[in-house]
Amino acid sequence: MLLIRLAWRSLWRNWRRSLIAMSAVIFAITISIIQRGMQYGTYEETIKTAVRMSTGYLQIQKIGYNKSPSLQKSFEVSPEISKAVDSSPAIDGSSPRIGADALLSYRDQSLGVMIMGISPKTERLITDFRKKIVNGRFLTTGAPGGKKGGPEIVVGNKLLQNLGAHVGDSIVVLAQGFDGMLGNMFVRIVGTFKTGSDEFDRMGAFMDISDLQNFLGMGNRISAIAISVKNPEELGDVANHLGAILKPMGLVALPWQDLLPQLKQTIELDNSSGVLYILILLFVVGFGILNTVLMSITERFREYGVMLSLGMSQERLAVAVALEIFFMIVIGFAAGIGIGAAFNAYWVAHPIVLGGDLAKMYEEYGFAPVLISSLSFKIFIDSTLSILGISLVASVYPLWRVLRLEPLKGIRYT
Repeated sequence: MLLIRLAWRSLWRNWRRSLIAMSAVIFAITISIIQRGMQYGTYEETIKTAVRMSTGYLQIQKIGYNKSPSLQKSFEVSPEISKAVDSSPAIDGSSPRIGADALLSYRDQSLGVMIMGISPKTERLITDFRKKIVNGRFLTTGAPGGKKGGPEIVVGNKLLQNLGAHVGDSIVVLAQGFDGMLGNMFVRIVGTFKTGSDEFDRMGAFMDISDLQNFLGMGNRISAIAISVKNPEELGDVANHLGAILKPMGLVALPWQDLLPQLKQTIELDNSSGVLYILILLFVVGFGILNTVLMSITERFREYGVMLSLGMSQERLAVAVALEIFFMIVIGFAAGIGIGAAFNAYWVAHPIVLGGDLAKMYEEYGFAPVLISSLSFKIFIDSTLSILGISLVASVYPLWRVLRLEPLKGIRYT
């Protein structure tokens, strides 16, 4: 208890110098939390936007389909598959899909497209496609080919422009079926969408999965089951659980990291630059803490020499100095975490939406054009541990000087 009181009083004897050292800790941990919060928040928003616009968080596919898609690598949904998906409390929803390359023709214009067969009723649980409609409407659920006007299709806005067609027009779909035979049918354009992805808006189209199954002669076979999860942090556990059940059936559960490898690599590259920035910050702050603590201790060598001469052991003196440094770091941590959390909470509630050329640059690199922070517990743990580590390293040399101090040299030190 005596050492604690001694350390606390010593901390505030020169309160200006103590505040300078605390300010270094506060600055480091605040900047670290804000910077990592912005990165993590932007990543989470980008991943959410990407999976809600394409793949879903997870997909069940035939082994090998992701690397080389084809209608032959399709499967039927067995009771075992349905039970595995429906029984998982972490799964928020699922929807079957078919992917097929096709040729769309209108008058004298023909264009290659990627048609995605979906279930309009369940797809809303996985993606936000229906919210991207800019003209007309999205697909409606009904019996295959039983809708008024025949099978329906929704196409990208740029695809519609390139075809020279309009919503309500009938176009011809030409594609190779499951048996390898070419087939064609008339479909009616009921809507057009705009996702912001130039490639998808130029080559993407949607049809009811039942219509596409009949056209391609696939029966009840599908290409994949897209899945949404309640908590993205549990995605790995869900994929491993489903993978163990599906592997004997020749199926695999692929998370978004495998379905969208380019997005994963972009995030990893950006995260590496963030880590490098934090390391530079730690290096600078570490020298600041070392300099301040060493100066504070060196100034008191005469005082320490007297204390050692009166019978205090070097070990107890070192403990007292260590406690002083500990108090300084703890106060800095508390203030830094509080300030960083306040900034992050504000940017979670009020994200910064980018526009103009900056938004286009973000989209080109695969990020959502929005700056939003995160209050993930991992951010605070990582920032605290990293600053604590550099603070402890910066304190080693000053404590070593105290342990090596001799009473007479301390008293004579000027």
